[in-house]
Amino acid sequence: MEKKGNNKGFSLLELLVAVAILAVIVTPFLMAFLTTTRINASTKEAQRAKFAATNVMEDIRSRDVDSVIANSVKQDDGTYLYTTTQVSDGVDYTVEAILDPKAYTDDKTDEATDYNAEKMANIYGMNSAYDGFYELDATTDNSKVEQLAEILLGNRDKETLQNVYDSVNREIVLTISNNDKGGTDVKVRSIYTMPSGAKINTVSTQDQIIYTDTTGEIDLRGIYLFYNPLYNGTKRQARETITVVNEKGNKCTVYLCKQEWPSTTGTDADKSFPFFEYCHYNDKNTRNANYLVNVRLKEPNRADSEIPLGDNPDVVTSIRTNIDDLSDISKLEQYQTMSSTKVLNARLNLTYTNHGDNYSYEKNINGTTYPAGQLMGIRDLSGVEVRDHVFKVTVNAYKGIGDSRESEASGTVTSTTQ
Repeated sequence: MEKKGNNKGFSLLELLVAVAILAVIVTPFLMAFLTTTRINASTKEAQRAKFAATNVMEDIRSRDVDSVIANSVKQDDGTYLYTTTQVSDGVDYTVEAILDPKAYTDDKTDEATDYNAEKMANIYGMNSAYDGFYELDATTDNSKVEQLAEILLGNRDKETLQNVYDSVNREIVLTISNNDKGGTDVKVRSIYTMPSGAKINTVSTQDQIIYTDTTGEIDLRGIYLFYNPLYNGTKRQARETITVVNEKGNKCTVYLCKQEWPSTTGTDADKSFPFFEYCHYNDKNTRNANYLVNVRLKEPNRADSEIPLGDNPDVVTSIRTNIDDLSDISKLEQYQTMSSTKVLNARLNLTYTNHGDNYSYEKNINGTTYPAGQLMGIRDLSGVEVRDHVFKVTVNAYKGIGDSRESEASGTVTSTTQ
């Protein structure tokens, strides 16, 4: 006789126990899966926002800060708010950049550097591939004055040197020219002259190449000249000339950076007679008040088809300088709209030529007269406002645009720019 099997199945209690055990086992895995999904979504969201913020930061760093500020809103705390939009992986973002100059000026200790306290050249972004740099040290001046004294009087005692220094004139010549490789050379030399009766005695340094490009493919961007001024004693007269000759006629900016002489204490070589001691005969303010300098610019002749001219001529060689306080807008406007002879309390005697060696305060081109300052695009090293100094930049990206923008920033990038 065949024996039947047991076909009872699971009881309800057994089924509930099995489901409970399964829930205990599966729930942690399900929670882990959901958590991972949420983290991945949040991470992807953060990556998209960070990408949007980074794009705007790179755009700001690649642009002239002036152009960013021009499209920004100045805040009550002195910062600038720049707002734009970005699309990242198909998602719209509002991106806000805060440009803060105070990060480099506030709460400084005696030892810290206040980066925005003084007028400064744009050396933050200087690159030897695109920029030339030269510093005229005082030992060069000393040696040339001694040469003049020996030529004139055969000796170099202090009294003789003092007499020579009282009358010596200095010219610093920067020349931008083609080289035999089809590229660009920038040369500098200093010329020292002193009249003696009807004769003009002259000594000079050799041409020194401070920038060269042998590829012919790199555009020169800027030339930086740092020098100690040839002060004029108690007389207000120009015994110093800086001549810029742009033979190529390619656009570039020349930074004329007058440096203050060091203090009279110490034993550094630069503090030897005659230049150093003579330049401290009275206080700094008096020296600067009497200091005048001739700035001359020579460029190729401008043809209508090459260099458009109008109310705002297309400047070829731009001059930036701290010799005079051109952050004073009224004085800046005088330089750019009047001939130099009419500029009140000027320290700069600006002359210009684009044909031959006849430098003049103004130039008539195609029937219109332009002041030398306008043709040079003369401006202060620091521009008109503090915005040309160093900024801390914080960029926040918010998901959504307009009223749909989320309240919390989902991507932040911080950097500096100038």
